[in-house]
This record gives sequence, C-alpha cells and structure tokens, in this order.
Amino acid sequence: MKSFHCNTFMPLVLMLVVSLLKPCLGQWQVVGPEKPIRVFAGEDAVFPCFLSPEANAHVMEVRFFKEHFSDIVHLYQDGKDQKYMQMPAYQGRTELVKDFIMDGHVFLRLKKVSPSDAGLYGCWFSSQTHEQEAIWELQVTEMGSTPLISIVGYIGGGIQLLCQSSGWLSQPIVKWKGPEGFVIPAQFKVNKDIHGRFDVETSLTVQENSGIISCSMQLTDQSPEVKSRLLIGETFFQTSPWLPPSIVLMLLCIGGCAWIIRMSILPFKLMRELENELELEKMHRCTEWREIQKHAVELTLDPDTAHPKLYISDLKTVIWRNAPQEVDISEKRFMRMCVVTSQGFQKGRHYWEVDVGHNKRWYLGVCFDDVDRKQYVTLSPINGYWVLGQETDNWCFVFIPDRVHLFVRTNPTQVGIFLDYEAGILSFFNLDDKSLIYTLTHQFRGLLRPYIQHCPYNEENVSSIFIGPVSQRKKPFLKKPLHPPT
Repeated sequence: MKSFHCNTFMPLVLMLVVSLLKPCLGQWQVVGPEKPIRVFAGEDAVFPCFLSPEANAHVMEVRFFKEHFSDIVHLYQDGKDQKYMQMPAYQGRTELVKDFIMDGHVFLRLKKVSPSDAGLYGCWFSSQTHEQEAIWELQVTEMGSTPLISIVGYIGGGIQLLCQSSGWLSQPIVKWKGPEGFVIPAQFKVNKDIHGRFDVETSLTVQENSGIISCSMQLTDQSPEVKSRLLIGETFFQTSPWLPPSIVLMLLCIGGCAWIIRMSILPFKLMRELENELELEKMHRCTEWREIQKHAVELTLDPDTAHPKLYISDLKTVIWRNAPQEVDISEKRFMRMCVVTSQGFQKGRHYWEVDVGHNKRWYLGVCFDDVDRKQYVTLSPINGYWVLGQETDNWCFVFIPDRVHLFVRTNPTQVGIFLDYEAGILSFFNLDDKSLIYTLTHQFRGLLRPYIQHCPYNEENVSSIFIGPVSQRKKPFLKKPLHPPT
C-alpha cells in the first residue's frame, strides 16, 4: 500500500487549519444579492450586503460603487457617512441602513431609480487586516410608475375612482377590470411631460360593494403590465347610513299614497313588518359578534424578537425610537421594524385587538414562526406573512400576494383580528366605525404568531401601539356574516 509523502500531506493540513482559523483571523466573506435586482423606473432599490461569518463592521470602511471602484455611490468611513465623496448623480438619493452594522449587516437604499442607474454595483468592506467585495447587477424596467388608484368622491350614487401613472416611454394600454377579471370600458387622458414621457389618467364610477377593482397599464398586449387593485367593500357592523333615510322616504311615499286612496292601515303593516325584520337581523348579527368575542385571547409581545429601535413595555406596548437600544444578539430578532408575540397558534379560533392610535404607518396580522427574520422580503403569503397595512390616512392595503388597496371610510385607530385556523380565515375589523376591512383566506400549515410592524411616518408624530384585551362594546350587531369572499 502506498504511503502519503510528507510534502504532499502537509499542504492539505495547512489548508484545513487556515480554513478553520479564518473567522479568528478576520478572513470573512462579503455576501451581496445573489440575483440581479429588478425595479421599475421611479421606485427605490435596496441593496443588502453582509459579512459571513458575522463581524463588527462599525469601524470598517464600507463602500458602495458602480462599475468602477472609484465611482462611489455611498461611502461609510470613520464611523459616519462621507457624503461629499459621492458621485453627483447619487447625492441626496442614498441612505445606508446601519441598524445591524455591529453584526456586519448593512442595506443601501437608492431612491427614485432611473434607467441610467442600471448596471453593475458592488459593496466593499475593509478592515485593518482584510478586505473583500461583492458584485451584482441592477436592472431597471423602463415602464411607467405603478398606477395609483384614488377615491375622487361620490357621484350619482356611485364612487368615482381615478387611476394615474406617469413616466411611460410610449402611450400604454389602459384597462379597468372587475372582480371576475372582465374589462370595464372607460375613457382615459394622456399628456406628455417636458422629457417626452407620457402621463396617463383614467376614471371609473363603481357602486359600493363592487369587490376588487383593478387598474392596469402595459406597452403592448404581450408585454408585462403594472397594476394596482382597490377593494370597494361595505359597512360590516352597522346598517348603511343611507338605509334610515331611504326607509323614511319609502314610508312617506307609501303614507302619501295611502292617504290618497284612504287605506291608512297599509303603511302601518309595512312599517311593522320592516321593523320586525330589522330587529331579527340585529339579533342574528349580535349573536355572531358575541361568538367571535368568545375566542378572545391574552397576548404578550416577545422582546427578543423586536427590532432594536422598537421599545417594549409591560409586554403589551411597543413604540418606535430613532435611537436603537442595546439588545442581545438573537436568531429570533427581526431585521425589519417589527415584533411578534410569545404565543402562537396551530389550531382553533382566536380573536385579539390592537390599538394603533393615530400612527400613519403600521402593519398587523400573522406570520409563520419560521419566516426568514434576517432579510427584507415582501409581506405576502409567498413569504409566510398575512398582514393588513396602512401607509397614510384612509389608505389601507393587503398582500394576497399582490398589494390590494382598500377603501375605508374612517382611519382606524383600533383593529380587531379574528383567526379561524382550520377554516383558513383571517379577518380584520375597523372598531372605530364598526366595519369589516378585509378577510384573507389560506390553508395554514405551521405555527402562526400575531405580528406587529411599527413604521414611523415621521419622527414628530409617533405614538405607541398597544395589544390589549378585547373591548366590551354594548349591543353590537353585524350587517353580514363572517364568511370569506368567494
């Protein structure tokens, strides 16, 4: 049998020893995006970059560059951002997120991407003993902006919607679609800006409770489209505000006719029958609401999962502060501005309420316990999240998996959440105006945890979010049963 020669064996041993000692010697690797990053023109791009194994990068030099090492997009040096070193095209457009720089994780946000931003990018880490870089590609789709659907007002008993998009290289194809996917004819207007790009707007009038209405735009029938969707719902807990006047008007008409034909007994019979039907409906809905409240659960927030800028008190209250607190490094901790509860659900029915106050941005719902907590991903069922979010007044949306905009009458300060695990139902209620906001449906498989994300709209108007016991409301009644949309 042949024996290994010393000169052959020793290099292998040395290579093994060096690979094992790399973390101790500071020989970390820089990891960037594995795939090309694709964004639409006008949107923001986020570049994640981190060290593996984790190492403190607070005193390192971190450089983001484009194409060439000397073409600086953003530079972090001597513990602060060196904005004067940036190329003119990127000044005022970058933000380096350093919440986890002690662990070697940073994110660069590039705002309002344009086609000229497309190309190869790199991030470079440098310490006193080691340096390395990672390279990736940014691809910019030269379509217009994602359509924005807004509520214009009530016209002729209907709700007028306005859909707007800008920045198109050529005139796009505009389509409104109803809940069943059928195209709804509508007029649109096109204007050219000073750069020769097309701005498009189109309006449509729909009725209340029309369901999901979408507005899409694309360059050709075969090209990709950009679209937004809006849910036109109806009041859930209470009867419509138009119903009492309609009833009174109807009774007056009937009473007038009865007076003319001298049949005075007819209106009283109709009114009595109508009152009986309304009373029976109230009793039925009240029973349903009591049944939901029977499944109320006591929840507490898990501080070990909270972002360092989220401060937890009494395990019930969370508030955002600009200055991060010192926290223990934990695999449970999220990198996004969120926290989950210590309790989780794998079966049964559960109901809880969250007081979001007058904050302008927040997300509520549930997520799987095994979601990736160290990456920024879309809050959609594809990634294990079922959430409702608000970004501005009266502008709520959900991801199923695409963003669906919702029309709400009043800005919610209290939200009720009902989970029926076996039935695959997650419903959100606006407790301020007693309305159903939306119902998500999914066949859940795995442990779910209630989820809260606190996203400050600005640093001046930030209040706490409280997850508390179910409020006791007097004589509530529902307008329609709790069933998912079909």
